[in-house]
Amino acid sequence: MKDVICPVCGSSHITKSNYQEMVRENLGGSSLIDKVSYHCEDCEFEGDIFNENEPIIEKTVQSLKNHLVISILDDFSSNKTSFSSMERALGLPQRTLTKWKNGASSPTAAGVTLLKFIKLFPWLLDVAENKFDYLTAQRIHLNEAWHKIINYMIFNEDFQTTSNSAFFFVKMNIKNNDDNVIDRKALTPPLLAQLKY
Repeated sequence: MKDVICPVCGSSHITKSNYQEMVRENLGGSSLIDKVSYHCEDCEFEGDIFNENEPIIEKTVQSLKNHLVISILDDFSSNKTSFSSMERALGLPQRTLTKWKNGASSPTAAGVTLLKFIKLFPWLLDVAENKFDYLTAQRIHLNEAWHKIINYMIFNEDFQTTSNSAFFFVKMNIKNNDDNVIDRKALTPPLLAQLKY
């Protein structure tokens, strides 16, 4: 390899090797790619002298992101979520999500991040539909958290709950519409839904 010079010591005693490495994209899966590395026999420098690996990595990551976008949008389609209502709520131009799903255009990094957030926290669509009103967003968030917590609890007749082998008591003072304070030992989801904040 006469044309290859070590960038550290200037030696021409360079060997080239190929190896495989897994490239991962958060929520988008992973893919095995072929990479190259150069090794200087004189100074022990090792690396990608001509930056051959970078385009391969970028192309693979973009492919994984495109696959992720299609997967997320397929999930929304299968759950009968309307793309047009999502676009209105999120302030996206019409047919943006359809174009992303069909591969007619690719989302920016911000678009991919937005879809990741909605995939992880679908209730954020409800927040968007309510024009990002802070108090409404807090109610939606707390209601979602309550339903998640309640799934890990087992209630008995004394309103005593167990969660991960520990006893947990729910006692809340709730103000009703007459400004009287109601003392509750436990709240069930239907009771919680009736409360006015």
